[in-house]
Amino acid sequence: MRTLFVSKPCRIYARKGVVRVDAEDGERVDVSPALYDQLVVSTRAASISSAALILLAQQGVDVVLLGPRGLPAARLHPPVVNKTAETRLAQYAAALDGRGLEAAKAIVEAKVRNQATLLRYAAKSRREEWPAVEAERLSETADRVRASRPDPVELRKLEAAAARVYWQAVARLLPPELGFQGRDPAADDPLNMALNYGYAILYARCERALVLVGLDPYAGFMHALKSGRQALTFDFAEQFRQAAVDKPLIFSTPKLEVASGSLSRESRRAVAELVLAELSKPHAHGASKAPLDQIILRKATELASFLRGSSPVYVGFRVRFW
Repeated sequence: MRTLFVSKPCRIYARKGVVRVDAEDGERVDVSPALYDQLVVSTRAASISSAALILLAQQGVDVVLLGPRGLPAARLHPPVVNKTAETRLAQYAAALDGRGLEAAKAIVEAKVRNQATLLRYAAKSRREEWPAVEAERLSETADRVRASRPDPVELRKLEAAAARVYWQAVARLLPPELGFQGRDPAADDPLNMALNYGYAILYARCERALVLVGLDPYAGFMHALKSGRQALTFDFAEQFRQAAVDKPLIFSTPKLEVASGSLSRESRRAVAELVLAELSKPHAHGASKAPLDQIILRKATELASFLRGSSPVYVGFRVRFW
């Protein structure tokens, strides 16, 4: 997906059939659907006209407004979705008959195997043995996930055990001056904030994919339903975290600065550029390669097909880094 990421104070308006972004510093960009599929606005100092919103919707450009921590605060979807009623009825039924948990189990297994793959990549790129040893521990946990019953409590327990191994290893890989002691979404160190921001961008992409194939992003399978929580979006995104966010931030850590309790504007922009670049990169998918953005949409399509009963199994996304 081709994304225009706007982080500067600006005015967004329609002029002669074109949506234009005028930044306060004089920079000007036209949001043509021939160039961009998505407009992401990460500043609270932007004004956008209703004419621009209508034109973007007519052109099928996805508009996402991000809050200060990177979580989507609002979005405007393209007006066309696929098989919504049929797919959502099947999704809700799957929450009761166990098929939803089968899909969740496949996603958790893929996530843990992707964590192991990232540590093997670290072992190879840094010529150190210990990350490969930790990767084997994760592979053993993934094997236990595959052999387990599709039970949400057991899946969460295995997922948490893998997370402890993975994030302890990541902390060892990073320079001590970053102050990263492990994954904690509420922590105030720059890398945890950057991970939060990167994941939020990924969530926006995953939510869009789920909606476009007719799924309800709020109706997940592993956690109790909670008003306002996009449970399926968060669960579905787990299989893409290591490829889209973890690897670029761990191995190409940008300069990160914290201002007033959140990442500075330039830091947010740097994180967004890394994550958006990774989403545009080709990744292996079966016997071919495709941009990770396209793979996310394909996996959403496969999930919808599985829930409708058109496919016998759902297979999680497995990343390859070499």
